[in-house]
Amino acid sequence: MRLVSPLIDYLFASGKMKQVGSYEGSYTKSVYMPFTSNALIGTSYYMAPDTILNSKNNTITAIEIVDSVTNSNAPTVPATDPLSVAQARQGYFYFCNEKREVIAYVPLAALIRRLNAGKVQFLQFDDPVVWQNCFIQFDSLGTAITTANSVWLRVTYTPVEN
Repeated sequence: MRLVSPLIDYLFASGKMKQVGSYEGSYTKSVYMPFTSNALIGTSYYMAPDTILNSKNNTITAIEIVDSVTNSNAPTVPATDPLSVAQARQGYFYFCNEKREVIAYVPLAALIRRLNAGKVQFLQFDDPVVWQNCFIQFDSLGTAITTANSVWLRVTYTPVEN
């Protein structure tokens, strides 16, 4: 126990660990990005500014895409249809910093929880992620993405203690 206790104290103090019953809850936000026109290959679709996710007081810790099958099991409010797996396989989510530099990118299909053994994609970046600089881009469009579609993200964040 002598070795574990200082390690746990360090993880709590550094903000890499906190006591919670679940990572979901008060620090999870749904973000909808509808398409205003048919998606095009190579076009960057930027996230809208968000006062919570853009804040330097919060750190994005996990992200997932709710696809059309998951939504059909627990229907919710979006006015447009979330991406299908076939549509998600065509694109990537790019995480960017304040200078709009790409610090990481993940295939959209890898963000679908039910395809990832029920787990969300956990994140940890040394550079702060600026939400409005993040974007989605498609490298193929064998399955069309139209104005009837949207990207539905569930983003989990942690407040940074000052």
